[in-house]
Amino acid sequence: HRMIDRRVVIDSGIAALAAHAATPADLGALDELVQRMDTVDSWAEFHCLDEEFHLAVAAATGVPTAVGQLRAALHELYRFYLPYPLDHLRESNGEHRALVRALRAQDATAAVQVAHGHVSCLHRSMFIGFAAGDGDA
Repeated sequence: HRMIDRRVVIDSGIAALAAHAATPADLGALDELVQRMDTVDSWAEFHCLDEEFHLAVAAATGVPTAVGQLRAALHELYRFYLPYPLDHLRESNGEHRALVRALRAQDATAAVQVAHGHVSCLHRSMFIGFAAGDGDA
């Protein structure tokens, strides 16, 4: 759970910064990734595009170390990921779409709210079946 909290902090900060720094080219690339995630046929394809999306948001901050910090947090958590059903992933992609809308509007508050919710839900979905205290990752 501490790893998820770390990612919440990183993603929320990245969302706030990207809301003020994302260029039209960044937003176009994010739109394309969201569209591609809507059409994939497997969890593995979605997972690769999902990572690419989140790293692209980090790159859109213009902060050189943001991508490396997020990549480290993602890969730390990936050890615990299990494939999610595509229906769940499509819902998650709706959150990606909402994040891009917030970035396009340069609404840092909305971007942080979307990013926070998108990642903090992992507390409920990633450790299904663990009793309280058992999932102290």
